Amino acid sequence: MRPLHDFIVEIPKLFKDTVEVDGVELFKDTRWDDFEGRISYGTIKAIPIKGDIPSNVKVGDTLVFHHHIGQQPDKFGIGEDRYLVSYHPTELTGQAYIVIHEDGSKTVLGDWVILEATEDKEIDITSDGGLFLGTEKVEAKQESVVLYPSAGTEELGLEVGDLVVYGKNADYRITLPDGSQVFRMKPAYIHAAYV
Repeated sequence: MRPLHDFIVEIPKLFKDTVEVDGVELFKDTRWDDFEGRISYGTIKAIPIKGDIPSNVKVGDTLVFHHHIGQQPDKFGIGEDRYLVSYHPTELTGQAYIVIHEDGSKTVLGDWVILEATEDKEIDITSDGGLFLGTEKVEAKQESVVLYPSAGTEELGLEVGDLVVYGKNADYRITLPDGSQVFRMKPAYIHAAYV
């Protein structure tokens, strides 16, 4: 079967719901934080016919996508651990972001811009006399580095390694199969670049 507008991916397990402690595998209850541990990638089983998919995207590559796919299996599941992932090169409705090829190289789909994920920090607050008073959360700056080329970076005239400033709450975090995290956003959320 060749879908018109969607990828078909295989996701054998929707959550990382186990952790190993001293050689013992423990199961985590994912009901309390269904975002934590959600798997947002799967093996491509079919590529959409429409949508101008780059020619280097192949069945067997890994597709990184929006967390809703795993959150709503009744809506996106088509049986046998297979799911539909919508693709659109410019609209937010496209839920496919990055293809990781078998050699480890990455292709960003559509005009998504992929940035290095930054972390908020917690700092200890102490009195002048050295007493610990608590912690304070310091939000990371709304700036980050471009990681991969895409139609979105081309549209903005950005290069890999450029430091950019983005809009508040535009930093949607995605966990890749290797455990690293990135931000994904549309070009409209990039406000400036340091030159």
